[in-house]
Amino acid sequence: MSALEVYGEFHDDIQVIFRSRLVTQVLLALGSEKRSLSTLRDITGSSSQALIPKIRQLEALQYVEQVRDGYTLTPIGRLVEREIERLVTMVGVIERHKDFWAAHDIESIPRRFLNELHDLYDAEVIRDVEEDVFAVYRVFGAIIESASWIHGVSSIMSPVHAGAIREAALQGKPVELVVSQELAGKLVEEPYRTMLESLRGHAGFGLYVAASPVRLGMAVTDGFVSLGLYRRDTGTYDTATDLVSTDAAAIAWGERVFQHYRATADRLHLPSM
Repeated sequence: MSALEVYGEFHDDIQVIFRSRLVTQVLLALGSEKRSLSTLRDITGSSSQALIPKIRQLEALQYVEQVRDGYTLTPIGRLVEREIERLVTMVGVIERHKDFWAAHDIESIPRRFLNELHDLYDAEVIRDVEEDVFAVYRVFGAIIESASWIHGVSSIMSPVHAGAIREAALQGKPVELVVSQELAGKLVEEPYRTMLESLRGHAGFGLYVAASPVRLGMAVTDGFVSLGLYRRDTGTYDTATDLVSTDAAAIAWGERVFQHYRATADRLHLPSM
């Protein structure tokens, strides 16, 4: 049965949740813990007279039940609340930076990680602007400089970026990079070849070629994640815009993306001179 058919059959029950701000707020409020009626009043900014009928609706659906000193979700209520929470946070992360997500090829992000995009809610968009034409690179440089370790996935590279990463590796910072097959072909040529030769046999540095297509640029460190994508209108990589976060959930998301590509990647070996 399709989602449209399910909606048609259970339209009234579904609308109980999405038609009412208070019903949605009560479910989300109870998602983390039991709440008293007074606490629910404080959270929703509503009176008992407004709240109680909504709670009764949720009790009729068997999503909420009354317990000593308050209300809690039932087991099936917890299932429903998790999906509502995921939808709310997904809409939130998209709306917060809609211009970024709408302008870029987000489908280049593997599907499983698109489904976890809500982890990037606290990210900020960094753009090159007339007043700061090197904003994106300046932030990238600060990320690399402050890092204790660096993981990256990329289909693009510039000598300036490569130089910053090389310097970090020479300083003894563990660096692992997974690159696209197309980029790997460019890295064995100058000016990148000389940079890589200087890191040959260097402990803590690893360069790998992804087994699957890569169409993004991402750096993950112990303190940051930075994500760049291709533009939908031109099909070219957007060097002037990055999404950057210091939030732990966002960093963990970036690390999962890195490990996804790293798991099936092969080490890049430079051909003999």
